[in-house]
Amino acid sequence: MANGVVADNWSLQEISSLLKNGFNSEPSEEIVVSDVGHSYKPVSSAAIQTEALFDLVTDIILRDEILVEEKFTNAWKVNGSPINQAMSAGVIRSYPFLDEPERLKEPRDRIVQHICSTKHLADAHKKNVEEWGKTKTTPDGLLSATLWGGAGMCARSFVYEKSYTPHPLRKRLFLNSGFLLPAQDALHQVTTFLDDNRVKVSKKIYGNDSLYSGCLKIPSLPVRVIQESSSASQIISIALEMRSDFKNLREWLKIFQNSMTLEDTQELIKKRKELDSVAEYVSNKIGLADEKSTSSLEVGIGIFKLSFGIGNQINHLKNQFGVRATLNRLIFGSSGKKELEKYVNMFDEKGSGIGYEVQRHFSGNS
Repeated sequence: MANGVVADNWSLQEISSLLKNGFNSEPSEEIVVSDVGHSYKPVSSAAIQTEALFDLVTDIILRDEILVEEKFTNAWKVNGSPINQAMSAGVIRSYPFLDEPERLKEPRDRIVQHICSTKHLADAHKKNVEEWGKTKTTPDGLLSATLWGGAGMCARSFVYEKSYTPHPLRKRLFLNSGFLLPAQDALHQVTTFLDDNRVKVSKKIYGNDSLYSGCLKIPSLPVRVIQESSSASQIISIALEMRSDFKNLREWLKIFQNSMTLEDTQELIKKRKELDSVAEYVSNKIGLADEKSTSSLEVGIGIFKLSFGIGNQINHLKNQFGVRATLNRLIFGSSGKKELEKYVNMFDEKGSGIGYEVQRHFSGNS
């Protein structure tokens, strides 16, 4: 079974605009949910565009296919859009989900109920639905696109048994309302694992000062792509080229995903042990291992010295090959600081207010 994902045309529209026209200087709005109602908080559109781009880059490299709703691809399929390269390569594919609307309606409506965690939010959504039925317009377009549209995409994900990468503003609404996406997404679990271990390494190097954080919230694969790109227009093509470099990891993820879908406990335990092995190796390499498990033997690796006993020698060797070695290269790669500066400079925004907002957004204390 292909390790596919459902993605938002809205996200691809943001990315297409970003890569063709540069950062959007107008603010976006995040929907914040509270017990007394919901409100709209300004957030940098350039940061939202960048989040969407980084999500897409990761999906291009590590997914078998990215499915988008066929009916709305005209939102981003414009002449000269670099995303068209991914479609030509067959990585992004349009699919007519809406040819079977009856399969989507009931799951979508149930998901709406879960997202509408307060009466105020439910009432605002109800007004949108009623007005749409009368005039095909909505009084609150952002709420409609974020909530109703997001629920529709979650329904596609559920019915067609694919993971879902939501638009960043939809992702925020899901989190703010307490709605959780299914946990059975191998790629999400592995990228979270990578992020956690990169933070662990960064804190060891730079410390854990709450004011001067050295941790960046930029995923490891976009860092690699930016390193290899000389302009923003190359980012998608470089991501496509990197698919061959990460073929083994992509195949490993497919097995991991299928074992989740089939509830294959033996295979799941095997994959978890491999991740545990990498985590143990990382801890040894940065000197966080349990002293009882190490001997006085030390081997220099970069700026670190690795101490290990017999058991750890075996684990050390295992981490030099295959998927474990790939994961370690991503964990011990660049923190992303230089790459984020390079990325901002690709849009001629170095030192600008927009550039500052993007860099701050991905800093550990933003």
